[in-house]
Amino acid sequence: MNRYAITEKAGRFVAGQTNTGVGTVLSLTDKQAEHELRLGTLRRLDVPDAVSETGKTALARKARKGAKSDPKPAADEDAGEGAGDE
Repeated sequence: MNRYAITEKAGRFVAGQTNTGVGTVLSLTDKQAEHELRLGTLRRLDVPDAVSETGKTALARKARKGAKSDPKPAADEDAGEGAGDE
């Protein structure tokens, strides 16, 4: 079970339990907390900074961003060469 803190967005009940106040820590399974995390009424505690709640690392996100931006300069070069042919 993981630990989650209740946020200020929470209503009277959170994950089937009475809301006893902002910052209250609940021990829930991933399945129990899933919907409340989407709503923003819970935030997961004890998560390393490099890992998001979806399990993807910060390095993986940077790698994907780098892969997307690499073709763009090449496309800019190709567009410059093709523009002179017309």
